Amino acid sequence: MTSKMVADGGAGPGEARVEVDELRAQYTLLRSLADKVPAMLAYWGADLRCRFANRDYVRWFGVEPEALLGHHIAELLGPLYALNQPYIEGALRGEEQQFEREIPDPGGGPPRYSLAHYSPDVVGGVVKGFFVLVTDITSHKRAHEAQQRLDRQSMDRLASLGTLASGLAHEINNPLGVTLANLDVVLAGLAAGKVDLAAAQAALVDAREGARRVSAVIQGMGLLGRGRAEVTTLVDVDETLTDSLAVAANTYRFRARLQSSIASQCLIRGDPAQLSQVFIHLLMNAAQALPTRGPEENWIHVDGRREGEWVSVTFSDNGHGIPPESQDRIFDPFFTTKRLEGGVGLGLSISRTIVEAFGGTLTFERPLEGSSLFRVRLPVASVREQRGTPAVPPGPPTSPPPVAATSAGRAHLLIIDDEPLVTTSLRRVLARDYEVDVSNDSELALTRLRGDTHYDVILCDMMMPGLTGAELYAQVARDRPGLLPRFVFMTGGAFTDEVRTFLSTCQRPVVDKPFNLAALKNVVSTCAAGRAPSDPVAAVDPACP
Repeated sequence: MTSKMVADGGAGPGEARVEVDELRAQYTLLRSLADKVPAMLAYWGADLRCRFANRDYVRWFGVEPEALLGHHIAELLGPLYALNQPYIEGALRGEEQQFEREIPDPGGGPPRYSLAHYSPDVVGGVVKGFFVLVTDITSHKRAHEAQQRLDRQSMDRLASLGTLASGLAHEINNPLGVTLANLDVVLAGLAAGKVDLAAAQAALVDAREGARRVSAVIQGMGLLGRGRAEVTTLVDVDETLTDSLAVAANTYRFRARLQSSIASQCLIRGDPAQLSQVFIHLLMNAAQALPTRGPEENWIHVDGRREGEWVSVTFSDNGHGIPPESQDRIFDPFFTTKRLEGGVGLGLSISRTIVEAFGGTLTFERPLEGSSLFRVRLPVASVREQRGTPAVPPGPPTSPPPVAATSAGRAHLLIIDDEPLVTTSLRRVLARDYEVDVSNDSELALTRLRGDTHYDVILCDMMMPGLTGAELYAQVARDRPGLLPRFVFMTGGAFTDEVRTFLSTCQRPVVDKPFNLAALKNVVSTCAAGRAPSDPVAAVDPACP
């Protein structure tokens, strides 16, 4: 406007100054507006020198906009210039550019993410420079990355569940098939009225062994999810190792020469069955790693010795070994290098969990090319003076105490479980020695417990629809606290943090499913013997485990 007025001679010096002041005011307003925009705004000439920059460059690069004027864009971007150069060249060719970039924080904080737009300034077909608009997309980028992580985790969980399902199916179906097949044989003989007692007994023994194998798999899976357990039983390492070698003999005797040195004289605190499970699995691993050749060419070494305050048991072989790329994963659940032998990668992870629960370590070593060595180290609890005289402190007798008698001659039990097969089986097991009532509904069981009937032992499942075992216990604590010392809880291993907290707080006995009948009877008998039927608010009997 001013140039036109001057050219036409229609404005004097005073009017021209007014126009200039207006233009300055407009520029100041536009500058203020640009500085308020939460994004970097700039104009770079064709010579790549800054003509304009708003205040947001201070936040992103720590540079005042006035300091940028006249400077080359490479001075601002530094190492980013080489990355941005293709887009700069594209803008100078007259092409719109859009791209994302990670920009370091000048204050040393975490990097930020930007979305940049380069818009060419074309006048008369000639590119005079380009406008820059850079917006902060850090929050959107991190939200997107977080969602991607969640998606990957969900996919990993689904993959893990699929692996878990297939692994469990393989581990369980074989022994379960043995159990069902042998039970069908016995049932068919009974239905036909022709039962060969010896054959039936053999079939039932095999069926029981199959069920025990299923139980071992389920218990092993439970170990993977539990923390370190408190173990108090003294276990003779040498005896357990010797017994394990005998049990696993058929897995290696026709494949290799076994060389063993077992002389630790040590006792550890743990569980003998679980420790034997570890030893047997490591022996089977060694046997399966051996190549197909004469047993005189293959060897397995087992060595048990004391090392200061630790007992060390090693299992080594001259088999195929474990590839270096797999060695970091061999203790991962369901990772295996022996698919052809039918392994599903569960044994080593469970074995390590067991050993760590005893306060020890299970590690892998590769001493020689083509060989492997697994080492079990456990803290020594005691040392035998000579074989056959373990240094086990005296304790209560292992046989259960006699069954206590009520006024009617037998103790009174209530079994609470939502599964009728469980209550029926337990009634069948315990009815010979006790008066047994059962309930498959926890709320109906609560009504019964609120009545006048006194129960010497209450076998209660933890996880039930309606009232859980913990909720039922809380109701009884309010209504009939004298029955609390009578509770014995049953669980199939579905432990949650809430269940663990409850059981550690109430300090009542817990019986695992599937039941070890001898242990179950011992707990029931002990608790029944310690009852105080005449005391309605009896405290927890210290004799009850």
